[in-house]
Amino acid sequence: MTRIAQFALVGFFALLGTAAFIQGPPAAGATATAIQPAEDGAQIFADNCAACHQAYGQGIPGTFPQLAGNPAATDPTFVESVIREGLSGPIEALGVAYNGTMPAVTLSDSEVAAVVAYVATLAQAPPVASSSGGAAGPPNSDRGHALFVGSTAFSNGGPACAACHVAGAVNGLGGPTLGPDLTHALDRFGGETGLVGWLSTPPSPVMTPIFSDKPLADQEIVDVVAFLAKAPDQAPTSNADFMTASGLAGAAVLFIGLAIASRGLRRTYVERLRSTP
Repeated sequence: MTRIAQFALVGFFALLGTAAFIQGPPAAGATATAIQPAEDGAQIFADNCAACHQAYGQGIPGTFPQLAGNPAATDPTFVESVIREGLSGPIEALGVAYNGTMPAVTLSDSEVAAVVAYVATLAQAPPVASSSGGAAGPPNSDRGHALFVGSTAFSNGGPACAACHVAGAVNGLGGPTLGPDLTHALDRFGGETGLVGWLSTPPSPVMTPIFSDKPLADQEIVDVVAFLAKAPDQAPTSNADFMTASGLAGAAVLFIGLAIASRGLRRTYVERLRSTP
């Protein structure tokens, strides 16, 4: 090997060493995808996690564990494993027992890293109350029905639930709705406490911008929950049967009208023939 080649080889390895020194050693578990900061995880959390754990990580006691002020949520390895693999109870978080199942969430590596970082910021914050609760009086399902269908307006100007949802006998004439059927909402959210907490700070991408500045009052929440508690026992009106009966009645009227008109035309034609010389 010539002296020039030797110098070139030494220079090449020196260049590699300098680049490695500048870049530093790869982090454990790092991938080729850039890691996003915690603030990038806020929206990912809102889209994928807040429906259960609530917008500020306050959770729903006995249903969805609280992340705010939860030391377990500061462990990035544990949080990442829960996101990727899910978690089943029984578990205990901040002295409250939970026995549900969280399914795995499908996110990219960078999204997982961003959510892990954001959850850590929630975990370092003090616990957040899940509902303002006790200021409300006894629940009234009739008032809840009126609020749900819109015959009584929400005090802060929010739209009626029936604008997007059906529940029990309130079935939107059988047409499509924007939101899910709430007939079994209590089962979905683990009972009245869970549903009260969810309605206190609805975290869905559709409801958040609508109700962020038009929150439901405590009494309105417990009344709507009381109505939804009775929804499974209220057999929905069979609009399919009503529409079928209406269609058949309309068809019968149409055919009768055509028959009468047809007879009138025949008589006119016969009379015309008889009057022809």
